Amino acid sequence: MQAFVNGIPVINNLDAAQQYAANINTFEILNQSMYDSAAYAAAGQNTLTFFQVPLGAGTGVISGAGKTYEDTNMQAAGAMPNMQAFIVTSVEVEFQPDITFTAAALPAAFGAQAVATAINDAWIFRATGFLNFTIGQKPYLQEGPMMKFPASNDFEIDAALCDTTTAAAASQSRIAFGKAVGPAYMLNPNNLLLIPMQNFVITLNWATVQAITTKARVFVRLMGQLLRSAQ
Repeated sequence: MQAFVNGIPVINNLDAAQQYAANINTFEILNQSMYDSAAYAAAGQNTLTFFQVPLGAGTGVISGAGKTYEDTNMQAAGAMPNMQAFIVTSVEVEFQPDITFTAAALPAAFGAQAVATAINDAWIFRATGFLNFTIGQKPYLQEGPMMKFPASNDFEIDAALCDTTTAAAASQSRIAFGKAVGPAYMLNPNNLLLIPMQNFVITLNWATVQAITTKARVFVRLMGQLLRSAQ
């Protein structure tokens, strides 16, 4: 029974205080991903780091301004924010070649004869490196190469073409794109729970720097379920 002093309720434990809570002690579950992106330099690099720079901070790969939802949906730096958690069920890596959008390197192009660099760049990226997923100070996933982490949503081309040109013109039509295919990298039965304010990080790593033709963009997506306070 609630005790009173001079008509004022006595709050002497957390259970007694719950009736005055502005937030209800209930969580809602949303099926969505946690994602982040980074630029892959044409010269290559030894490490790309993900999930450390939240919305509004850092630099978006394409915009050059602070990160927006085009780049990430991280609300806090390196951790789930308070009152939110995430159950990771699978890990995906998406490679987007030539995000400078150079006309001659687009998936469909016509012009001077050239190598289909989008395919070669995708192969170099997918055939090398490894992923490291760390929660707190403990690594929970170390796997490579990047071919092991196909994206469930990606760009795909099925095409056929025929060119007729003169030797002097030396032009060609090109339709070219390459991606990793295969089953998603599932963590089942050992899904991972990211609790509020617990630091985590994913890095993509290369022992040998792998150069590509032009700057690309890489997305890492943690697929699963977001748990947040229903308020």
